[in-house]
Amino acid sequence: MTWIRSIIFFLILSTLVGQLVDGTKYKPYISLVIGFMLISLMLQPVLSLTGKEEIIQETLSSMTKEIPTFSFRESAKEAKKQQMETQIQKILKEYKIKVFRVEVEMNDNGEMKSINIQTDKKSRREKKIKTILLGFYNLKDSNINVSE
Repeated sequence: MTWIRSIIFFLILSTLVGQLVDGTKYKPYISLVIGFMLISLMLQPVLSLTGKEEIIQETLSSMTKEIPTFSFRESAKEAKKQQMETQIQKILKEYKIKVFRVEVEMNDNGEMKSINIQTDKKSRREKKIKTILLGFYNLKDSNINVSE
């Protein structure tokens, strides 16, 4: 009887979680995980009758050991870095400066540490590029590197 209560409680909880992630790109993944959990809940009474209830625990523990940890901070820092690189390219494009590559280096706090820019020989206007970016990003002159 307790396993029926567990399944009912799980279904209520999974419905709540399903409503919270409704319309997001994570909904199929959440549904998959909820489905696996429901199957394991339903198999528990059957396996307890046969004396093999450890199988589910061993399987779930081995699955969770293989899942890599997700770091929100690292992904947010990477997204911010890409956004800044794109923004710098757009700013320099407005000034008609041809840019081949922009690389932004970030510190551990997610703040911009330095900017490395590669341009062609014709548009190598290091002083103009540094002036534009110094005013926009409030960096030191030595933290902006321009190369050909």
